[in-house]
Parts: sequence; C-alpha cells; structure tokens
Amino acid sequence: MKQLILPLDHSPAFDDKDFIVSTANENAYHQLMSWPQWPHPCLSIYGEGGCGKTHLSHIWQEKTKALYLSGHDFNQFQLEALFEGKNLFILDDAQRIDREEKLFHFYNYILDKKGGVLFLSTVPPSQWGVSLPDLSSRLKIIPAIRIHAPDEALLVRLIGKLFQDLQLHVDEDVVNFLLKHMERSFESVHFWVEQLNVASLIQKRRITIPLVREVLMGEFPVERHL
Repeated sequence: MKQLILPLDHSPAFDDKDFIVSTANENAYHQLMSWPQWPHPCLSIYGEGGCGKTHLSHIWQEKTKALYLSGHDFNQFQLEALFEGKNLFILDDAQRIDREEKLFHFYNYILDKKGGVLFLSTVPPSQWGVSLPDLSSRLKIIPAIRIHAPDEALLVRLIGKLFQDLQLHVDEDVVNFLLKHMERSFESVHFWVEQLNVASLIQKRRITIPLVREVLMGEFPVERHL
C-alpha cells in the first residue's frame, strides 16, 4: 500500500558557489559567465532534465536581473508587456514555445535593443521543429552548448548536494551504494534522492544502505503528495 506525505519546503541552493563545475558542464558554465562578452546576443544551454540548467539560469539572473519565463509563459504573455523596461530574459523549456511569429519578433527586439536571452531546453534551437523559415534560420545561428552526461565524480557530488539541500547527512558508503545500483543520469539522481527522502520521513529512519536497497527494490513504494 502506498503512503502519502506532504512535501517540506527545502529550497535547493542555487548560488554560484553551489554549482558543481565538471567536464560535463564547464563549457556551458564558462560561456554563461562570460556575459556581457557573449559572441551572440542569445545563448542556448541544453541537456536532459536535472542537469543543472535551472541552477545556471539562477546564477545568470542574479548577475543580470534578467526576467525569467517558461516557454508556456512566453506563449501566454503579450510582447508589449514583456518589453516594458526589459531587455534581458531567460526562457526555460524554450522548446515548448509554439508562437513562432511572436518568437521571431521577440528575437528581432533583442537584437534591436542590444539585449540578451538565455534559452534553456532539452534540445538545441536548431531542433525545435519550427516551420517559419526566417525564425528557423535565426535559431540555427544561436550558439548552443550541451550539458553532457555526468561522470561518476559529478554524480557523487550531485547526490551529496541534493541531500545537503534537504538538510540530510548521508554517509559516503551509502552514496556509493546508491550510485552503483542506479541508472547514471541526472534525472535518476533527482528521482532516487527524492524517493529516499520521502521513505526516510515516513519510516523515521536514517538513509542507510538497507533503506536504499528497500527503495531501489520497490519494497517500499511511496508517492509524494503535491
């Protein structure tokens, strides 16, 4: 029988000092931090969910005070409202933008006002599947930097950071056991840390190897009540 638990408010640490720079993301990080000396007014950073795109966007937003919008928000907003005193933007889930004419005019506005846009997406702009030729040609010239699959060292540090964000101390041998038995991806790390946190709260147990084994084996299924 599945149990439900209310989420606790543990905000992740999104400061620059908390970002883990590795071979998987160093190109994206250093290019982002070179603002305002970007080679193009727009920069695309793309990669799988949980790879650190949101963390990077918070770092850049803190530096530039850029306006943050999701792709869904962009579809809904009127351009005139967006342009009121703003010329720096973050567009998250940008591959979800389906208002091509609006995006085309937005792009031209940024060029005209000498502004800047950080696009975050799962695939590069050249693969967003737009049908408007003028927009397609512009998206293809935006510098696009991929955050690559994580290596073992990065995953170990990421697991540690996520547990720390939840104010949990987990022994090194537990982290190594989890890493050995899970899929090695950013999304998998986020998923299993969340599952272990919930299981720990419900069972009132520390996160140890036996608890990790139970959760990984599906012996203690949990749902989070959102």
